[in-house]
Amino acid sequence: MSYYNLVYELFTSCIIVLSICTLACLIRTIKGPSIADRLIAINMTDTEVVALICLLAARSGEYGFTDIAIIYSLFSFLAVAILTRFLAGRRKP
Repeated sequence: MSYYNLVYELFTSCIIVLSICTLACLIRTIKGPSIADRLIAINMTDTEVVALICLLAARSGEYGFTDIAIIYSLFSFLAVAILTRFLAGRRKP
């Protein structure tokens, strides 16, 4: 087994494990007992998706995907910030 095959298999196993973790976070987003749990799960899911995009970019050699990951993380941050501000404003009497 060569070095490149070993790295390819390592990336593949990391992608599988990260996909399972992303699925677990999506389940927490749906079942979360409170709004705070759901927001944290959404933020964690977005972070895992960015990591998946970067792993896929490194595995395939197409490093243009990292630009997509950066843009996705920016939109993810803005969405969570807007949702948090909206939900915090909704609680005030």
